[in-house]
Amino acid sequence: MQRSMTRIRTSHVGRLPPFKGWEDVPGRLASAEITDSAFIASQVTPAIAETVRRQVEAGIDCIGDGEFWTARSLAHYTAHFTGIEARPVAPGEPPTSRHSTRERDEFSDFYADMDRAGTLFLVPGEKPMPPVTARVVARGPVRSKGPGAINRQLDTFKAAIERSDAKVEEAFVAVLAPGWLDHFIFNEYYKTEEEFLFALADALHEEYRAVVAAGFILQIDDPGLPDWWDMLKPEPTIEAYRKFARLRIDAVNRALVGISEERVRYHLCWGSWHGPHTHDLPLEHIIDLI
Repeated sequence: MQRSMTRIRTSHVGRLPPFKGWEDVPGRLASAEITDSAFIASQVTPAIAETVRRQVEAGIDCIGDGEFWTARSLAHYTAHFTGIEARPVAPGEPPTSRHSTRERDEFSDFYADMDRAGTLFLVPGEKPMPPVTARVVARGPVRSKGPGAINRQLDTFKAAIERSDAKVEEAFVAVLAPGWLDHFIFNEYYKTEEEFLFALADALHEEYRAVVAAGFILQIDDPGLPDWWDMLKPEPTIEAYRKFARLRIDAVNRALVGISEERVRYHLCWGSWHGPHTHDLPLEHIIDLI
């Protein structure tokens, strides 16, 4: 990544709001419902070019493509990996690890209201999300389907930068970390947690390399590193959680083998939903691991 000794360089974490009337397009891109090159060239590239222009005009030094190609859905995962399928949620079973937290237990009335509203942010105009009734699971070897899906995104971003006529100093592309994917994909195939995480890492490795080979900075999106803390019941000791976190960092490093450190940046957070956040793990307990 570019560095500066004279001023603070600016960027953002990746996700940008879609354009008015374009609300359903990110989900269709992420699920590989939209793959037609003519449609992407005529509709998607110009929209992302406008996103590029707006970022540069706002003074953003390291820009992104809006992260319109990522979703938490079976269709997204199966566009990228083999071995993934869905099954109905069993009684008393959460559809994702985010649906079962100690904070949700403590603030049950608040989260019941949030679930009824179908929202994460409780803001006017937010489109309600339907209840999740299926659990995404690994039922076979998880492997990359090749860089086809990520290359559509990368090629479109390059075309959008060229079309924008903006002076782009640096650009990044966000890709999920293994320890974030296992919030939403449950292991029903591998014998151990380590085998599962390392399989996810190997499947992601090809996409990480594709981002760097295309000339972009690779952003690893890993909110799971701190936010798994509240999803483990009963509450673990700090040392037990550090062991849990180390395994996920090992998986990230496995996926990054052969990629220069200077081409990577790392994003984590404690979640952007509008909730109490009283159970967030203090940074001091994991900063050295990061």
